[in-house]
Amino acid sequence: MIELSLKRLGDWTFERIGGLCRLRGAHELAFAASAAGSGSGLGGVDIMGVPHAAAPRGATTQFMRLGFRSRGLFRAEPEAHFALGIAGAWRKADPSTQAPGAASGRGLVIGNVSGAPNGCAHAPVVQVESFRGISNALLQGTCSPRLEDDTWYLLTLTATIDARIAYRLDDASGDPLAEIDLLDESDDVPAGLGGWWILHALSDRNLDRDWWFDIANLEIGWR
Repeated sequence: MIELSLKRLGDWTFERIGGLCRLRGAHELAFAASAAGSGSGLGGVDIMGVPHAAAPRGATTQFMRLGFRSRGLFRAEPEAHFALGIAGAWRKADPSTQAPGAASGRGLVIGNVSGAPNGCAHAPVVQVESFRGISNALLQGTCSPRLEDDTWYLLTLTATIDARIAYRLDDASGDPLAEIDLLDESDDVPAGLGGWWILHALSDRNLDRDWWFDIANLEIGWR
């Protein structure tokens, strides 16, 4: 299928050192965002992406491709997870006004969601999530095998305008570990959106533990 657009965004690292989260790019610049007390979900940088965008005319599918590796995150914050979303929109929580963050779209989580409704019983994993206006929903039967720290994985996430969500997870050699494709039957996800995000959640419970989460060859596109 022809790709109508493709943005190559390179390599990134989410990191927490000495309790402060940063987002660091291959250009060696570091970014830090709003911070608040432990357990608030605002303990530093927690999201990157495009908050608002429209789907290009004629496009049917948005995709995100990347490699990822946890360097200590899974051990340091066993209750934490990353959320990746496409075909949507988001806003960050504002600690000055207490306005909550929000995300609408379709995507997946990487990490531990075993305590959430329909969350995979084992962790850490990749699992599909529908980001809805009223409440998000993890989708059953979409769990990957258990992930390991200090291990590279290759991931492709896609979402279509007719509400399908799919992902493929490979090991570093390109051998498949999981492949999921299903229809999201929710009517509470707006159509025609093209925003995307990568964020970490519940990762400020143990601020004394340092960790890094690497993203390689990030690509966002439409076809």
